[in-house]
Amino acid sequence: MKRLFVSLFVLAAVFSAVNAWCETKIPREIAGLILGSDVKDNAQRLDMSKAMPLWDMPYLTRANILPTKGFRGGYVLFGNCANPGKIVRIKLKYKDKNPGFFQKTGKTLTTRYGDPKPMISDQGGLYLGMAWKFGDHKTGVTALLLEHAAGDDAESSEGNAIRLTDNALLAQEQACYAAARKKEPEAQPAFPLFEINDEWLLPK
Repeated sequence: MKRLFVSLFVLAAVFSAVNAWCETKIPREIAGLILGSDVKDNAQRLDMSKAMPLWDMPYLTRANILPTKGFRGGYVLFGNCANPGKIVRIKLKYKDKNPGFFQKTGKTLTTRYGDPKPMISDQGGLYLGMAWKFGDHKTGVTALLLEHAAGDDAESSEGNAIRLTDNALLAQEQACYAAARKKEPEAQPAFPLFEINDEWLLPK
């Protein structure tokens, strides 16, 4: 009986150590910025003077990251409803734009976090992406995305970029905003004053 108790104790300790190790593998930080941290604690890293809510996701505000070694730009998104000021996404563009850097970084991340899910884009061969997800829907999912894009499309993240997202915090912001909207009457367009037709919806 005593041996059984000792064996169970050792087994429990091993499982606890494995769980703790697995938790440390979930990425939450890059370049000194941490998901879930408050923008007030990162004020010296962010250009808060130009922070603006997203037009299509007004429950999130974007603040550009100030010049950071190793990167040529980036931004954070933080909540302004459920968890005001909490960072839900970090995206950075690497200074090195070469596809070789993307491949090298991808191999390092694969060794660290396991095989990624390849990402496909309508840009075809001009886009390469690797995605990892950590956690589950009950405890919250953290997503890591590594991208390489080439071409003249100003909308794409030309070069190499990396993105960390806390989807649990993001979902809380979406739900908070949706709940608030239900309590308000739907806003009616103020323009134009005349009835529109199909041509109004198309470019000329």
